[in-house]
Amino acid sequence: MMELYQTAAGMLPVSPVATPINSIAHKVPAIVVFVNGYRMSMPVANIIREMRRNDEVKSYDVNDYWNDIDDKFQERLGDQFAFYADGDAPTLTAKNNMGFTMRKLHGRKAGLNLITQLTQIKNSTIKNKTSRKVLWGDNADLNLYDIKSIPIDIVCHSMGFAYALGMVEVLQESGYNPERIYALAPENPGKGQIPGYIEESQQYGSGPDDPWYQQDRIAPQEPIPGVGNSTFIPDGIPKGPYDSHSVANYGWIFKLRKGSRGYVKPREKN
Repeated sequence: MMELYQTAAGMLPVSPVATPINSIAHKVPAIVVFVNGYRMSMPVANIIREMRRNDEVKSYDVNDYWNDIDDKFQERLGDQFAFYADGDAPTLTAKNNMGFTMRKLHGRKAGLNLITQLTQIKNSTIKNKTSRKVLWGDNADLNLYDIKSIPIDIVCHSMGFAYALGMVEVLQESGYNPERIYALAPENPGKGQIPGYIEESQQYGSGPDDPWYQQDRIAPQEPIPGVGNSTFIPDGIPKGPYDSHSVANYGWIFKLRKGSRGYVKPREKN
């Protein structure tokens, strides 16, 4: 029997068993960038971490943040290449406009760092495939494509939303091709705005009809200005002040049926 999930569009059907992600995945020359949010730590350690940050983008989840949500997104999208950016910031930057702006500025630095890395991989004089794989893993094959034309998708969580917007700005200003934004439980969502050049944008989080004790209290939700769709956490998924925010609880996104609100569309093969 088909189940129903509550979304912003109402009750939507989903498969009772998730479609195996690998069955619909295919590799497409596209980049997905995962931007994490706040990483738990002692308050002093968090501030020291902020002082030492360099906004360097990585080719793997160095912070072990995503609980396989990154794998699910990449496999569903089919994006061949992946990078990771650290949108973590001290809690004093949360829920205020100054903190949001500061994190966005750091995101711009990360965007420039990503461009530097893409250029280095593309223009490297190292041609041996094995050597390239050692250096850059799966991203080594970026030299086969026009890096300014291939699509770039952004998946961000919590504080990573502001950071992601900064990255997107720099990428677009520099002639790159950011196309999609997927924002999971974005922090201070009303402060940001989805740029008009983004082709598809999705916001996921607690809904306005959820009782107060099921609402995300870490990052209270409201619509992102300009967002294409808002999809709410369905019944049957853990909800609460923390549960509605935890990235580990967002696997339900990949149970949404094709064509329904919030569905993550695989890219077509080029």
